[in-house]
Amino acid sequence: MKTKNKIVCSVMAIIALVTGGVVQSDLMVSPKALEIIGNAEGCRLDPYVCPSGLITNGVGNTHGVDDKPVTEIQVAEDWVRNIKSAEECLVASMGDAPMSQGQIDAFTSFIFNTGCTRFRHNPDGSETRIYKHIRKGDYPKACNELKFWVYGAGKKLPGLVKRRQKETELCFAN
Repeated sequence: MKTKNKIVCSVMAIIALVTGGVVQSDLMVSPKALEIIGNAEGCRLDPYVCPSGLITNGVGNTHGVDDKPVTEIQVAEDWVRNIKSAEECLVASMGDAPMSQGQIDAFTSFIFNTGCTRFRHNPDGSETRIYKHIRKGDYPKACNELKFWVYGAGKKLPGLVKRRQKETELCFAN
């Protein structure tokens, strides 16, 4: 899928729609997590193919993408739905120990990026180390696993290196 001109949108404008109540949300993540996710994903109103080969629009949305541009309201609604899905995956995976806000933010950003299935399982079907640590409630060990997840389509991606550094800092922040 190729487009002649990118139709970009402002991540901060989408965050304002979410945090300002224009789009209904009851997210667990903080505005800091929204910034990390949004800035890492970018914002496009038109569909494009992401580095992992998925047809994408909005802020990392890969669900129900067609060949037409979307509105900023639709971007915000899709983003909230996708973040909630990542949060639900995290909650279902957590051990008994409570998580800090920074850990919730970091792991939700990570799951948003990888998807719940990949977060939990390696390509061979075995459980990932990060998932095992979260399930056992050993969140500091899980935070240390983030730095290994910097590949997309088999290539080390500078954007993922930066994102994982920010997630790791947030994970250990509080």
